[in-house]
Amino acid sequence: MSTIRKIAEYTNLSPSTVSIVLNGKSVSRNISEKTVNKVLEAAKELGYTPNISARRLRNNNTKKYIVVFWANDFRAPLLFEFIKGMQQYIEDTQTDTEIVLKLFTPDLLYKALQPDTLAMYSSAVICTASNKDLEYLEMTDFTTPIVLYNRFSKKYSNVLVQNHEIGKKAAELFAEHNKKNAVIFTAQDGQYIYSEKRMSGFMKTFSEAGGITTVINAPQNSMRSGYDTIKQTESMFRNADCVFCLYDVLAISYLDYLRNTNLVSVPENQEIISIGTNDNDTYESLFIPLSIIKIPISEMGKECMRMVIEKSNGDYNEAESKIIDFVYTSRLTSK
Repeated sequence: MSTIRKIAEYTNLSPSTVSIVLNGKSVSRNISEKTVNKVLEAAKELGYTPNISARRLRNNNTKKYIVVFWANDFRAPLLFEFIKGMQQYIEDTQTDTEIVLKLFTPDLLYKALQPDTLAMYSSAVICTASNKDLEYLEMTDFTTPIVLYNRFSKKYSNVLVQNHEIGKKAAELFAEHNKKNAVIFTAQDGQYIYSEKRMSGFMKTFSEAGGITTVINAPQNSMRSGYDTIKQTESMFRNADCVFCLYDVLAISYLDYLRNTNLVSVPENQEIISIGTNDNDTYESLFIPLSIIKIPISEMGKECMRMVIEKSNGDYNEAESKIIDFVYTSRLTSK
């Protein structure tokens, strides 16, 4: 196992300089970017893994500190379910672990996540990363173990659902029920990697079954924006025999519109399926019970925690990919 002294010998730098960089204090100690990169590259080549416990011995603190990065956008409400799963793993295993949360702006992950600052933690879970954020992660080397939530990478371990298969599942269900004219209801501010894959999976499968798909975009993933968009595109929804909502907020806004306008009869003349993240009681208690493809966020959080704990213990060196199954719950009968 590599040590700070070995890295110092390899780079011809002093152990104190190497220690400053690996402890995330290069900025405050005026260490040049060239030296920082030299140390981090050497640490990677030599297989150095930061020993957080050793760093905190003087404070008699042996906890593992897991940092979670989450985007500060409409997906923020999902964070509770994710953390709940992580906490469940901590309780099940009785691991002495503390979760630290850091919010970031989509596309600007690099501002919140730098190699020297990340070195202060045992490991990290990166959630809700955009394409630009992933590009940054792929071209940057970190000494701290990283696990990605719902993003695939050959470089980093990851926990994900098969997003293309989610869209495919919805299309197959509609096709089985002889539906031919579909609306995909989505939001412009929600066009991320996973939503694109779900949409493409649906459209390809529904087209192969002889169906036609119309995509309707609300400006924002919100009840108000969804309701206003439906009002503006009412005829498209009226003519559809099935609607696939990429977000349950939009699905609920659509059901609210149906309650107020009687635009179409559900499920007699139109079938609705939504991707969901809440508990089943939420969808069962709606004006029209909603069929849901459930994203198991809590279970994914629990699996992410397992990975980062094992990696912070040095149990695995190779990137690991874990697929969590989604669940479909049908509610075709109106109340």
